[in-house]
Amino acid sequence: MTTAISQIHHLPVSNTVLVRNTCHTRWFQRPLILKISALQPKTDMRDSDPDGPRIRRRSYLYGSVAAVSGLAGCLGARDDRTARKGTGEQSTAVHSGNETTDERVDGGDDEATDAVSITECTTITEPGTYVLAADLEAGPGETCIEIRASDVTLDGRGRTITGSGRTEPLEEPFEPATTGVLVRPTLTAAKKKRKKAGVTVPLTDGLSNVTVQNLTVQGFDAGITFEGVTGGEISGTTMTTMQYGLLLIKSSENTLRGNESTGNDRNGIRLERANGNLLEANTANDNGLPGGTGITLAESHENRLVGNDVDGNISGLELNRSHGNRLEENSVSGNIFDGIVLLGSRANSLVGNAVNSNTNLFGVILFDSHETTLEENTVNGNAQGGITLVEADDNTLVGNTANRNGFDGGIVLTYSDGNTLSNNTANGNIGASALSGPDIDPTLGPGFNLFDSSANRGRANTARGNDGGPINIVGGEGNSIEINGVVYTEATADGTPRGTDEQPMLSDPLEVLVETGEREQLLETIDVADAELPVDG
Repeated sequence: MTTAISQIHHLPVSNTVLVRNTCHTRWFQRPLILKISALQPKTDMRDSDPDGPRIRRRSYLYGSVAAVSGLAGCLGARDDRTARKGTGEQSTAVHSGNETTDERVDGGDDEATDAVSITECTTITEPGTYVLAADLEAGPGETCIEIRASDVTLDGRGRTITGSGRTEPLEEPFEPATTGVLVRPTLTAAKKKRKKAGVTVPLTDGLSNVTVQNLTVQGFDAGITFEGVTGGEISGTTMTTMQYGLLLIKSSENTLRGNESTGNDRNGIRLERANGNLLEANTANDNGLPGGTGITLAESHENRLVGNDVDGNISGLELNRSHGNRLEENSVSGNIFDGIVLLGSRANSLVGNAVNSNTNLFGVILFDSHETTLEENTVNGNAQGGITLVEADDNTLVGNTANRNGFDGGIVLTYSDGNTLSNNTANGNIGASALSGPDIDPTLGPGFNLFDSSANRGRANTARGNDGGPINIVGGEGNSIEINGVVYTEATADGTPRGTDEQPMLSDPLEVLVETGEREQLLETIDVADAELPVDG
């Protein structure tokens, strides 16, 4: 490197000689709002609904209204307020605290690659490779790094970007105000004006081939946001102590691999209108106070979620009005409420997931969700029930295990028709044996539990050692389900002394839902349970 440049500092990043820029930094913010309205009844949750995903605080239980903002970030004092990659051969250029250096990029390539070293919050508008040469800290209320160009790699080299603290929402809807790394195209003046007026602007000119890797982000409202990005990647990052960890908005065919998003208030990972993405081997644990999830897909289709750990959240993994997704070999266990929740979604596949020991509600619940395949999932030891279908039709359950679940039973169908249940095992589900006192309902904890559900069929199911017997059928017609070699078609086919029209006792949350169709009483129950949760310290 040339020796004609003064103020040379040696920083411990690949033994690269860097030039520190001491110019003044200015800050400003510009909001972007995407709103998701409240979940509606079944008749309003079809594809023809133009209003997009509908979510309340915990959706059908306690859903949330989420709003996503992207803000302009920490910008340099140059007139164009951008960091640009140098073009001179073997040159060293100063741009808003960033320097072009002749530096090798991780990956073992022997060929030296020019890379811009970043030493302060900035905006990137040119293709190239950028590396963090120092930990960065954003000012109050500010986004740190914005990427507004395609074909960019941002390598954090294990360094940390820290914000001034997540916004504590006082009312809903909450609008994220800061982001650690925000990747989105530049908006025209007209689009900026429409956004300021609260109008959702279509992203017709998106970005592509953007990679963010090897980075820790903490203390913002959102960690890393891709908006209008195609064919990008986020890998090897750690997101913590924010409202949202990783956020994809209107972004497709991206890969999220090997990231850790823990201890965030709302969602560890969230996709909104984001299609065809791959989420693989990510960890999204201990997220969701209050009312959030480990991973949420909102009106996001044909995504693949493979081998992710989604444990210890308020709720585990939620799909809302999201179709054609595949969830495979994920661990969704030990969450405070439900494990996997599908709301108003169809044609999804759940294959080989472990959904165990979710401590207050169900392992897997499908609400107004249809044409879904559940195959070879393990759904054991969940508090209220194992696999539960509510107003969910034409689904296929094959080869699942639903053992040692709570009072509603191993596999539960409520107002659900035309489903196929074959080769499933529902053993040792718990009812009366967990209770004491007179007049305990002997039908609690059946293997299979059908209420006002019709035309359901299945063969070669097993249900043994359940407190409530192999099956309860109440109401409905045209069912034919084989369990332990016996085909059950009639109400109370398990031979209990109850009259054929008597309803088995359901848990309070499900009772309110099926009898009244209203959720207010259920929400109050959840709020009480939420308030009684222990608080660290």
